[in-house]
Amino acid sequence: MKRIWLHFLYLLYCVEAGIFLILVPWSLLWTHSYFSQIPGLGDLLLSGYAKGAVTAFGLLHLLVASRDFLAFCRAVKEI
Repeated sequence: MKRIWLHFLYLLYCVEAGIFLILVPWSLLWTHSYFSQIPGLGDLLLSGYAKGAVTAFGLLHLLVASRDFLAFCRAVKEI
């Protein structure tokens, strides 16, 4: 039973992290962050390539969550 809860918390983390990583690079939070104010690093972080890379990492989180959700459903059915 404890393992089911841990797996559910892991799925919840993957979904939340994925949504966060997809939305934040395109928001004002990303633009006004401390790191974007640093002269050399700010140009890199505000480029479309960096925002796209972070968004792709968020999509990867959601893909892993969906794959693990199917495995979670199969494991719950067996119980």
